[in-house]
Parts: sequence; C-alpha cells; structure tokens
Amino acid sequence: MRVRPWRPVGSVALSLFLCTSPALAQEPSSASAEQEPSTPPEEDAAPTGEEPEVHSQVASFAVTKLQESPAVVTAMNAEEIRASGARDLMDLLLQVPGFFFGVDVQGSVGPGFRGLWGYEGKVLLVIDGKEMNEQLYSTMQLGHEFPIELVERIEVVRGPGSVIYGGNAELAVINVITRGIQGSTDLQLTGTYGEMETVNGRRSVTVSGRKVFESAPGLSVFASASLGQGQRSDAEFRDYFGNSASMGGQSQLDPTTVQAGVGYKDLQLSVLYQRSTTSTIVAFDEVLSAPAPTQFEAFHAELTDKFRPSERLELVSRFNLTLSEPFRDSNQESPFYYEKQVRRLRGRAMARWAALDFLQLTGGLDVTSDEGRLNGPADVGLQTAFGEEGAERVSYLNLAGFMEAYLDNPIATVVAGARYENHSAFGGSFVPRLVLLRAFGPFSAKALFSRAFRAPGIENISLGDDVRPERTTVFELEGTLRLGEGQTVSANVFDMGVTDPIIYSYDAVSNTEAYRNLGRLGSRGLELDYHLRAGWGRVALNYSFYTPSGRNDVEDYQVPGHSNAFTAMPTHKASIAGNVKVLPWLTVSPTAVVVGKRYAVDAPDEAGDSAVEALPTQLLLNLFVSAENVGTPGLELGAGIYNLMGTNFRLAQPYNGGHAPLPVFSREFLVRVSYLLDPGSDS
Repeated sequence: MRVRPWRPVGSVALSLFLCTSPALAQEPSSASAEQEPSTPPEEDAAPTGEEPEVHSQVASFAVTKLQESPAVVTAMNAEEIRASGARDLMDLLLQVPGFFFGVDVQGSVGPGFRGLWGYEGKVLLVIDGKEMNEQLYSTMQLGHEFPIELVERIEVVRGPGSVIYGGNAELAVINVITRGIQGSTDLQLTGTYGEMETVNGRRSVTVSGRKVFESAPGLSVFASASLGQGQRSDAEFRDYFGNSASMGGQSQLDPTTVQAGVGYKDLQLSVLYQRSTTSTIVAFDEVLSAPAPTQFEAFHAELTDKFRPSERLELVSRFNLTLSEPFRDSNQESPFYYEKQVRRLRGRAMARWAALDFLQLTGGLDVTSDEGRLNGPADVGLQTAFGEEGAERVSYLNLAGFMEAYLDNPIATVVAGARYENHSAFGGSFVPRLVLLRAFGPFSAKALFSRAFRAPGIENISLGDDVRPERTTVFELEGTLRLGEGQTVSANVFDMGVTDPIIYSYDAVSNTEAYRNLGRLGSRGLELDYHLRAGWGRVALNYSFYTPSGRNDVEDYQVPGHSNAFTAMPTHKASIAGNVKVLPWLTVSPTAVVVGKRYAVDAPDEAGDSAVEALPTQLLLNLFVSAENVGTPGLELGAGIYNLMGTNFRLAQPYNGGHAPLPVFSREFLVRVSYLLDPGSDS
C-alpha cells in the first residue's frame, strides 16, 4: 500500500517445505523460484489420465516430486494454461484455493490469501528465479502483468515460504517458470486482440525464440519480447462522495516485457525487463478530473552456476542485480509526483550433501544490499525524503543463513529447516519449519508447522515508528487420496496467526503518518481440491473457506457488525475449470468461479463510524475454444468470452481507507493466434 496524503491503511500473514530421495538429483525438471534454474519442466511418461511426474524446488532446497512436495502446492502446466484461455495471472489465481484480490491506491490490484491482505510484502511473485516484488513497499501488481503465452508452468505454494525465500513470502509464493533457455530450437509468435463492450480490451504481440547449438553441446540462447495494451474495465466507477466516471479508456494497463538469456551447461546468465504504464481515474478515494498516470519499471539480471565435486555433493551459486522504479509519476506539477529508484544486489551460495542414503543436508548463505535514492526533489507531490533526517539516499544490508535436513525413515519422512536473517535497520528474524510426510497406499498425509515473517521495505522503514518485522505462525494438515486412474481429492485445514502486523496510520491532529506494528490477526479454514485427468481432457474443482480466528484487534481490517469476515475478502470461494477435447484438434474450456459475499468499508467519519457495503455472491463464467494445427503444424487459433454473464464485478479495498469498490473483469471477447515453429517436432 502506497503512502497517501490523508486517511489510514494497513498490512498482514503464511506454510511450506521439502524433498525426494537423498541421492542428489542430477537433472531436476523445473527451475526453482529460489534455487537453481536447471532444466525446464520435463514430464516423465505417464499412463493416460495420470498426472505426469514433475519435479520441483518451489517448496524446498531439495528436488522433490511435485505430488510428494512437503507443502500445499497447486500447479498448472503450459498445456492447461493455454487451453484455459487465461489472459494473465489473475485469471489463473482465481482457480487456486484461498486466493482473491483487493484494490489499493492509484488503481493497484493485489492478492489476498486465506482472508488476509497480501499485497504488501506478504505474497511473493517469482519469475524464473527472479523475485518480482518491488523493494520500496514490497508490492506486486496484478492485471495484464506478464505475457501468459510465455509461461511453461506455474506453481503456487499455499503457505509460508520465509525459510526458503526470506521476508517477502509470509503468506504464499507464486512461482512462474517461462519458456527460458532450456529446450529445443524453436520460434513462437502470438497475437491477441480483445474487445470490451465500449472500448478496446487487451491487445498484445509476443515473439520468443530459442537456439540450441548442436556444434557446441550445452550452449543455448533465448530471447523474447512482448508489447501490450489494455484496460482494467469499461464499467462505471462511483466513489463514496457520489462522484462517478467511466473506466473505459481511463484504466490503462500497457505492459512491455523483454527477456534474454544464454547458458552453457550449468552456467547461465538471464535478464528480464518489465515496464507497465498504467492510469487510473481514482488515485486514493475520489474520482479525478483526469486519469493519473503511474509507471512501474524494473530490470532483473541473474547469473547462476552449479558445481558437483562428487555424486553426493552439489554447490550452487547465484548473483542477482535488480534496478526498479515503482509508482513513478515524473511530472513535478502532479499531486502524485513520485520518483525513487532502488538498486538491489544479492548473492547466494548453497551446498547440498547426501550424507547418507536416508539423510540429505542443505545449508547456505544469502547476502543482500539495498540502496534507495531520490531521482527528484523531496516534499513535492507524494515524494518525501528518507527518514526523519531527510536523506536523499539510504542503504541497508541483510545477512542470512539457512539450513534444512531431510530424513527418511519407516515411520514418517521428517523435513526440518530454519532461516536466520539480520537486517542492518531492524535486527534479526528467526523462522523454523517442521514437516512430517506419510503415505498409506493410495492415501498420503502431510503435517506442517512453520513460522514466517514479513520484512519492512525501504519506505516502511523510512516512515516507520520503530517498525519491525511482523511474525506469522502456521499449522496445516493435508490429506490426499488417489481414487483411481487420473483422479485425486485432497483436503487441507489450516490455522494461521500474525502478530505485530505492519500497519500504516495517519494522525490528522498532528498531521503525521507512520508505519507501526499493531495488534494481531489470524484466520483458520478448509480447502478442498479435486482433479480428474483422462484422455478426453481434465476437470479441476476446488472450494475454500476461512474465518477470522483468535484475537483480531486491527480495526482497519475488521467489518463493523460482521466479525466472521475480513474486509474485501470472501469467506467462501469455489471454482471449476475444465478442458474437453471434443475433437482431436478442438478443445472447449469452460471456467466458472463463484465468489461469496464480501464487504467494502468506508473510512471512519468524524464520529469514528464507518459505512459498510455488502457485495453479493457472484458468478464469473468464461468460455474459451481453441483449435490446434489449423492448416499447418504449429498454428493454433483461439477465441473466448470472459464474464459471459456480464456480472458487475467489483473489488473492495481490504482496509477502511475510503476507496469505493473498483470494477474489474468486464465482459470481453478475445481472439488469440499463435504459431510455433519447431524444427525438431515430428508433427
């Protein structure tokens, strides 16, 4: 959440873990979000209807079969993503239990998880090992944010990841794996064109290519570029002051993405550049006379290497450089002027040792240096200097050590790990984690205990009143039953509590603002998941429920008169998604999401009372049809209708900051044309 010139705002909470056989895997089949990039998702042969055997490191330092991962993980592969017609990460996350969205200042949309607002440093987005949350407020932006046609796989860890990832993975981790460096020589072209009822919808052109040099085994290069335009919605927005404005043409979402990489055996260098130009007709709580522009720009570079001195020992090193300028408005005449830049340097070294056939040990060090600076004058628009001393530049150092042990025994597989971090501004954070895994024929069970933390970002520290990390404790129990060929059903119960959440507040009397640690938040609930895969296609059905638990005394997130829900977050959500091959070349993919009642809360009036608006239970229905190899191998045509019923769908602000619900998911008709030239393909 951005600093705002008047009313209050807020913050909040996470579970996760590990492994495969103790012998070190030589070729893991998907790149870890935090660990080594290795090879792309490689699916072993599986009987028709069975889920392919995919390995991952998203929830652990070790490589593990995804279905045996010591975490609660939802995954979708490229075929499922393309067939579904998903336009961005929001379309995919709607199908993941526990996830929903809220609106924040300047038209931003972010994730909530299990009832808790996760926009600011609580849900981590990782793309090919690069952490995408910006470092000023630690936010992530959703909506037309990344070209979905480049995604090979998405893995969502529904639980805390601080032991693996540190202080921005308190609630959950979204790991996106793209086409990347590994694979065969190919070239892919994709174009999309969308129309809403009154304005153009999403439009994009994406090209990506890969070259594998047979004359130099182990050498490959990759590059991609994507240009897009879009609108958040074409519906009418009405603020709490009675003003209204159409979002059509005034809710711009224009992304640019460029990737490149070169790899030689285990040595890889990759870069990712992203720029998102946005506009909004509402900045904080009131309709504006003209749309306010905001730009998010970031450059990420990563160098990785891997060395195996023996069959039982593996050494992995990673170096990252990130330059970012989030929430930028370079017009000094604008009331929203803001120009700050962050540079992050990060180095990590890890060793994995298969000490015994039943014991694997992992340990490592992580060093991060952050520097923030002003690119323009202070005390203009929204731009302030850093801290009370009015510094134009600040820098911080974070040192971390982590370890993990995997022990296989006849009673239960035990996974234990911990991370300790020491930050130069707010001191130390220690988070342990313990997971027990056990299989009984077709039934398997996981018991997870984890602690996590949300580390303050640079602006949280700058505006902080002795701000320190918020702490989260999570208990989870998951059971999975294989019902037969291609069918699984799982149930997960969880309890999570956040102590000392970082809350933004504004004191109108003294005209001061600050981030503070206040109170406690918590939720508990149930998540059900059913999957069916067969030769004709697949079906995924899930349901999630949460309720506030324990002591919840942060008023910003409470709904007056409704103690059974947090602001903006539905207590019930269900979704069903499927791909049906009506012909060998033709796939029909319906998606339906039912979102339960939720509440929008206005800012308190002078008497301290807040108006409450109930948003009803609603249905989002999408239909996408795709045809493969149309006229020539590799040519795919698709067409979809989104929000088929024209539901007036709005997202509320997850705290009582005065922002009225924002329209999203307008009805849109979209066509997609994609061509893959794969010289090595048999088709």
